[in-house]
Amino acid sequence: MATLTQNIENRVRKLPKPSNAAQGLQPLFEAVSNSIYAIEDLRAADLAKGKISIRVKSLSDPDKVEIVVADTGIGLDARRYEAFCEIDTDFKRAKGGKGVGRLFWLDAFNSILVESVYNGPWGPLRRVFSFVLQHDEQVKPSSENEAAPGASTGTTITFRGLRTKEYADTFPKRTDTFLRYFSAHFISDFLIGSGPTITVDLDGDVTTYPNAVADLVVGTPLETGSFELKEFGALSIIGFTCKSEASTGLDGRHQLHLLANGRTVETRKVDGLLGVTDLTRGAERDLVFHGCVSGEYLDLRVNEGRTAFNLTEKTLGEISRNCMEQVRTKLLPAQVEAYVEARKENYQAFVSRYPTFGFDDDEIQLQRVPFHATTAEDFAAGLVKYQIRREEDRQRTLQALIDTLDLQDIPENFDKAVSDAARGIQTSEQLALAQHVVRRKLALELMEKLIKRLRAREDKEDDHFLEKTLHSFICPMNIRGDDPTEVKSRAHELWIVDERLAFTRAFSSDKRLDAIIANGGSSERPDLLVWNLAYGLGVTETDSVDTSKPLRSMMIVEFKRPGRREYKAAEDQIEAQIVKYLGQLRGGELESFDRTRIRVAEDCIFHCYVVADIVGDLEQQLSNWETTANGEGRIRPLKNQYRGSIEVIQWQDLVNDAWDRNRATLRAAGLSRSRPTPVQAPTNRDQADQVFDPAYLA
Repeated sequence: MATLTQNIENRVRKLPKPSNAAQGLQPLFEAVSNSIYAIEDLRAADLAKGKISIRVKSLSDPDKVEIVVADTGIGLDARRYEAFCEIDTDFKRAKGGKGVGRLFWLDAFNSILVESVYNGPWGPLRRVFSFVLQHDEQVKPSSENEAAPGASTGTTITFRGLRTKEYADTFPKRTDTFLRYFSAHFISDFLIGSGPTITVDLDGDVTTYPNAVADLVVGTPLETGSFELKEFGALSIIGFTCKSEASTGLDGRHQLHLLANGRTVETRKVDGLLGVTDLTRGAERDLVFHGCVSGEYLDLRVNEGRTAFNLTEKTLGEISRNCMEQVRTKLLPAQVEAYVEARKENYQAFVSRYPTFGFDDDEIQLQRVPFHATTAEDFAAGLVKYQIRREEDRQRTLQALIDTLDLQDIPENFDKAVSDAARGIQTSEQLALAQHVVRRKLALELMEKLIKRLRAREDKEDDHFLEKTLHSFICPMNIRGDDPTEVKSRAHELWIVDERLAFTRAFSSDKRLDAIIANGGSSERPDLLVWNLAYGLGVTETDSVDTSKPLRSMMIVEFKRPGRREYKAAEDQIEAQIVKYLGQLRGGELESFDRTRIRVAEDCIFHCYVVADIVGDLEQQLSNWETTANGEGRIRPLKNQYRGSIEVIQWQDLVNDAWDRNRATLRAAGLSRSRPTPVQAPTNRDQADQVFDPAYLA
């Protein structure tokens, strides 16, 4: 009868090659694990008294690196030596051993020397052998069963030089990288702190485990006990709250370690699944979570080298999600509940600012977004697909109703279907309108702060900068709105001045008159010049209107710095400044960016506005003008050859009027509850403004 034999060289050649530092260290991990098992075999009841020493020299040089692993374990006695010489032995099967770990030594290192002291029948004995990669006689003894009087049991393995390019490229060359991966691999042993003492000496830099990790643990371990997961059987989790240094070098703060037979096979970042960023334990703050998951399902599905699970990423993800649900509900319930409440408040604030996302109940929406979602971007990214689906469903419903009208027989419940569709449209439009109103609210708040800041500065050196900022906020400076080639943004907030200007492109802001008027014009720069191409329906292109007819209505707006008190120069006379503009515009032609010319009628009506604070010299200058209806502004009709009027509007009145229009829009759309109207025009938006509340949506 023939017996199958092993081709060790071919077997080693076919082993999976390392592609990262964790896999590059796997041969060393195998040696350290063997040392832990040897100590367990000798002193299972007093494991903490065992010692393992790892000494590394020339870490950065793959050719010269030397690693010595020494333990105080049971040693390679006859039975264990026989198991060492048998490939695929089941000697350590009960501990998850595959019997192939030492083949990774042959694949990784040029030279391997093993020295072991064990107890013989009449005292300590020593054996020394080389372990080499060749077709036969891989174990070459140089001393066997040699008496070693007075020697303590244990095994020392010396590895020299990395044999292949794959290991040379992936084996860590920095102390911090080495320690990071070493700590992560044995994290469960180190966190529990009940294993042997392991000293790692990296070219003189010494780290002692488990103290290096166990000292970072805050409080006692947290245990779920055994729990059943469908398809995955019984699992258990031991959790640890640790100082943040425990996650140094790892991806993320909170970690879930998936174990097989007590050893970490894969560490997964679970920040998003836990949600809570910083944990607390007693008086300790800024803590992180490390959980160790074990179970027979994982033990039976680890690969030969115990470097990965034979499971798909989808399956590993499902296990992680289910395990973190156990962590949230059993190990950290109070902190997670506080996080959930804060997350809900963040979501409600988000919907208040972006109402179009409030298309369903809060709880339903929060279930649709990832558990770690807490910011506006997180919520928007998670909900946008549902928003799109909702709109597409509505479109299909409406199209189905339209198609039904073409049928000979109309269904009896057709009126209900139409009513339901109408309500859906109304809700959608309410949300869109609410978004519009909330954006305007923020714009008005910003404008008020700019005005207050300018008034407070009282002619300080940076006034010109803030004044330009205010002008640019209402309308960008030095651009023409009808020029689509304009590099600067043409977006504006002209609705603050006049609601009809919300979508206009027919304007010139801070442009010289000689750049606007076809023939002639001076270097004077009206702050804002608007013509009537865009009133009402928002027409933006000159080819959309009849440019053969002359303009019979124009608007000119001048902005004066809020709080300005001095108007002593001749050019500071409001009426004279406006009339100077009118003299160049009336009867002339405006030339658009595409050379299209638009005549300005001789009898064009000019609506001229000056936005200013009526204080100081300006109050005296306007003393003989008529007051406006609210008693705060001033107005004067244009005389002689000019038609129209000049109205001076106070900055606060301009803002208050915009606030009133914004609130009126909210109430008309049914988006806010009514409150008593303030006795005087509000100056504090917190007192008078109706902030959108999604709970009030129909």
